[in-house]
Amino acid sequence: MAIHGGGVLLSVCATACAAVIGVRQARKEAREAREARESVWRAPTPGAGAAGGRAVFGAVALLALVPFLLVTLSHGYGAESRISAVPFREILDASAHADLDLSDVRAVNLVGNVLLLVPFGAAAAFLWSGRRRVLKTGLAGAVFSLIVEVAQYVLSLGRVSSVDDVLLNTAGAALGAFLVRRWTGRTRARRLTLPRPSRAGGGT
Repeated sequence: MAIHGGGVLLSVCATACAAVIGVRQARKEAREAREARESVWRAPTPGAGAAGGRAVFGAVALLALVPFLLVTLSHGYGAESRISAVPFREILDASAHADLDLSDVRAVNLVGNVLLLVPFGAAAAFLWSGRRRVLKTGLAGAVFSLIVEVAQYVLSLGRVSSVDDVLLNTAGAALGAFLVRRWTGRTRARRLTLPRPSRAGGGT
């Protein structure tokens, strides 16, 4: 699939949007957790804030799919659509060229197919909690990519509906979720190591 500059620019903007919202949400959750620890009269109520955060990140995840759809569902340069169902064939063919650089359309396609779903993966990772968020986000990216590849062929857009594109898109979504998990893990670790306020009195 051809990668257009406008789609890449939109993807970068979506990534920045997801990052800004992620930082704001993490700070908000950290503040709420700190206030809940410091208060002895009020029980923590994380449900409402978590639900609101999931709604925001769901909207950002959908926004991050816009550049991906603009790029993948535009007309290609081929005369007719075709299917490439052999895994890793296009990836290995492109990687076999020693003079491959960013001016080569194959290199741009490989890198672009990964990067275009990184913003989606970064935003969608906040929709799930737990250790399997990367797996769930990757599966969501794979399903969405597969639907797009089928649509390319059905709509006769003159593109190659390739299983390699699905693999690369899945890797991009998983990469975005992995980066978020690493970042939130470090943020949580720093928050847990902060000194807690001492409580006076209470001697026996």
